[in-house]
Amino acid sequence: MRVAVILFAGLLCAGCGQVADAQAKLVEDLRIKDAISDYEKAAKSGGALDRCVKAKFVAIAYSDARDLADSQAWRAREREDCRQAAATLQAKPSAAP
Repeated sequence: MRVAVILFAGLLCAGCGQVADAQAKLVEDLRIKDAISDYEKAAKSGGALDRCVKAKFVAIAYSDARDLADSQAWRAREREDCRQAAATLQAKPSAAP
């Protein structure tokens, strides 16, 4: 009887990994959508510095989701937005790491 209970518990948890992976993917997708929404709001009403920061958040969200192509695209957008912010603030941009 004890073996049957342990076997049943093992079978019950066999799909837990897939469920956890699916939940993690949903959370990552939501985080990306929220970051993009924040960027779009900043693009409409915020300044250049706000766009720079929000673009970085989107790039980080894609990086955390292990989406290399979109992460790199947003890093490029971030660099451009940050250059514009530096020009607006008459600041010197730092060297990229």
